[in-house]
Amino acid sequence: MRTAFAAICLCAAATSGSAQDAKPDLPDLTADAKELGDERKYVVFHKPGISFEAARRDLSACARHSARTQHRSAGDFVPWGEDDKGNIVNYDGGQYGMVGAVMASIIDGPLNRSVRQTIMIRCMTPRGYTRYRAGKDQWQELFEKRDDWVPVAAVIASGPVPPTPEANP
Repeated sequence: MRTAFAAICLCAAATSGSAQDAKPDLPDLTADAKELGDERKYVVFHKPGISFEAARRDLSACARHSARTQHRSAGDFVPWGEDDKGNIVNYDGGQYGMVGAVMASIIDGPLNRSVRQTIMIRCMTPRGYTRYRAGKDQWQELFEKRDDWVPVAAVIASGPVPPTPEANP
């Protein structure tokens, strides 16, 4: 019984792993200078000579850090026996009233995006990646509006040098 269960688990892992390991097509990153977004926000990473698998590992590792942004959800992980040292922000409207809740709902998305992008930049730069600018609409389509953005970012990071200018540090 255990052997059959282990075989089923291995088959399921192999099937799901092969679907996740599929290498997507390289997106077109060309953009006019006026289409480029803010160089502190809308960037892609590239590292010459890196493989798709290595870029995917680096991006996945950094994405794990960026998932823990300013706001915390109820199911957030805190190691056993340790205090949560993060700043927990709760805009439930009780402390700030209706006006505070409305203001928080307006700034919530941009604030989380800013924190997430800062964490990704701080994680990827020491690993030897260079940031290249991207168009705002293009970046949102590739990374913000999809859940499976890591393989796309890995294709860009391991592919040819993006045609857009480098982002200043």
